[in-house]
Amino acid sequence: MPHEIPPATETTPEGLMGLIEHIGGAAARGHLDPEFVRKLGKRIANEFQDMKAIRQPGDNELARLEQSIEALLLAADRTYGARLTRSLQRLREHELPFAGREPKANPPH
Repeated sequence: MPHEIPPATETTPEGLMGLIEHIGGAAARGHLDPEFVRKLGKRIANEFQDMKAIRQPGDNELARLEQSIEALLLAADRTYGARLTRSLQRLREHELPFAGREPKANPPH
């Protein structure tokens, strides 16, 4: 029995909103890497632009989608920034004992 090719589909505002909510929830629980979320957010934003080009300008769903996409990208940027800040703090804490002097070389064995 041959497989039938499904008809071409179109992304709907409801589908895109569901995807955003799913990604946002997983990201908030720490299940997704912030950089991955950012890349997904950019891909979703591109899909939104395509959707916007064929829909009516006054569509309320589009305004809600745009706000959700912005919130997702902002959350990913904040998480990524917080990770970067924590990493920098750990590096600085490691360097503090050596401030102003060279670290001691390991004694020969």
